[in-house]
Amino acid sequence: MAVRTPLILDGSNNLIEMSTAQINAVKNRCRYLYGASPSVTLSRVASNGGLGNLSDTRKQAGAMSTSVSSLPSEATTAEPSTVTVQRAHISESRTNTSATADTNNVAFPVYQTSGNIQAMTLTDVYDTFIYPAIDTITGAAGQPGTYYIHTATTLSGYTAVSNSIVYADTRANTSAYTAGGIGETLDQPTTITNYYLLAADNISAPSMEQMLFIRNSDKNIEQYTQAEMDGWLQNCMRHVASEVTGSKISYNLNGSGTNLGSGMADTILNGAGNHQTRYVGLDDYRAQEFPNGSAVTATTHRLKMEQV
Repeated sequence: MAVRTPLILDGSNNLIEMSTAQINAVKNRCRYLYGASPSVTLSRVASNGGLGNLSDTRKQAGAMSTSVSSLPSEATTAEPSTVTVQRAHISESRTNTSATADTNNVAFPVYQTSGNIQAMTLTDVYDTFIYPAIDTITGAAGQPGTYYIHTATTLSGYTAVSNSIVYADTRANTSAYTAGGIGETLDQPTTITNYYLLAADNISAPSMEQMLFIRNSDKNIEQYTQAEMDGWLQNCMRHVASEVTGSKISYNLNGSGTNLGSGMADTILNGAGNHQTRYVGLDDYRAQEFPNGSAVTATTHRLKMEQV
């Protein structure tokens, strides 16, 4: 690992090494630049999302039993069953990028070693600024250029990717089932919670010191402009995040990494069935078992982010 300490000018135009705080400011600038143009993005799709399926389970009524002579007993009436709905609404896209060219081996900031001044290599740039910035981005929710799961389309610091859900937790609507309605429609769900995909808003642009580089034409040392620094820092961030194995930003469902927002709870009723009967008239006796019980969490789905 080759972490370097770039040189800058002090107020008297003397060459001095950047402080730790000044190097950290560059890393923060990298986070901002990535947030302005992320190279790994998520979208909400109607179906077949590349991140895979999330299951939503709920109970439905058992099939109606009938008799021409007496009300069917609980033992002869079908039990409630489980309905599973698969939702696949999140896809990941990865931008193809190219590494920043190190023209004549002097494209990047200078540092001093044993009294000599030389330019950082691209690997030095990655080790000093880019890898630490990506470690910060992937280490916590709410980082620029990343995503979040929430139970509404509005949340301070975030913007909804879509007003359409990426997951819904549904349960049997027990109030929809009545003895007088036997035979009831088997599956009568109600939505408990909707979940949406949000993108984290970018941070404010951090200031940073103007680093120095070796000019190709005459080998003199001069300062970068902010636009020049932003150009290669942003390209490095985008390239490493999308292309460099071991540091690529990747999203998954229910795998490894940092949790991004709310867990998406799949809840279901835990009762053994509510046996109800209905006498309709001569030769028409009916029974049906309805979903009942308390809501329990079958599983909790999570959107996660990691480096791969």
